[in-house]
Amino acid sequence: MQLKDKVAIITGAGRGLGRSSALAMAREGASIVILSRTPSELAETAGIIKSEGGNVLALKADVSVASDIEEVVNEAISVHGRIDILMNNAAEVGPAQLITEIDEKEWSMIMDINLKGVYLCCRAVVPHMLWQKGGKIINVTSGFAEIVMPPLGAYSISKAALNHMTRIMAEELRAHNIQVNALDPGIMDTSMQEELREMGPEVLGEALFNQFQTFKEEGHLKSPDDIAQLAVFLASDSSEGITGEVGSELDYAGYGYGV
Repeated sequence: MQLKDKVAIITGAGRGLGRSSALAMAREGASIVILSRTPSELAETAGIIKSEGGNVLALKADVSVASDIEEVVNEAISVHGRIDILMNNAAEVGPAQLITEIDEKEWSMIMDINLKGVYLCCRAVVPHMLWQKGGKIINVTSGFAEIVMPPLGAYSISKAALNHMTRIMAEELRAHNIQVNALDPGIMDTSMQEELREMGPEVLGEALFNQFQTFKEEGHLKSPDDIAQLAVFLASDSSEGITGEVGSELDYAGYGYGV
């Protein structure tokens, strides 16, 4: 078991890649702390883990609220005494609008969840990793960080900033044996992708909408269960020494993933 006796906190774990990663890490022996704003989805994820004999703690929390995150980390430490892995997965695709047309509250919402939420989680967890003299942080990013594709600019900007945060934190924590990497899962068959298609050509534009439709119809969407195996790799000792990387399955293959 690759993660035996490890403790992992995973945000946005009620569905999609968060749920798949929680299940995959639990199957590798980790004790899992999952959080989401949706209790029903959390309960579903926790139920699967428990049915397989895994150890899971499910906590309702909003990553953009500092007090919520502090409570989650305090509870994790109280129950398990340590935190070895932090997977920042929670995200919102946000408003599909031109940047200058986005309402200020909507702009703040997407930045609060996609960027500030990662900062708050890292700020709360890193002191414990420093005390332990090691840890793994996985930030879930997106290829949209490198693509100019209106009207998804706000989401793209939040992920571009996340990539740079990943690289900076990796350097700040390198000497303390804490590895910080970003995982780009590619286009997955998840509810977020479904939400994008439901916006329709009126919002996305014909070209982008048709592209998303084609990905679905031709079976090009990846399973989050497959990408979760990369999350396990980045959380495990197999990725020791890898830090400050922003990449997909292909990028991490160069470091031995999948070999």
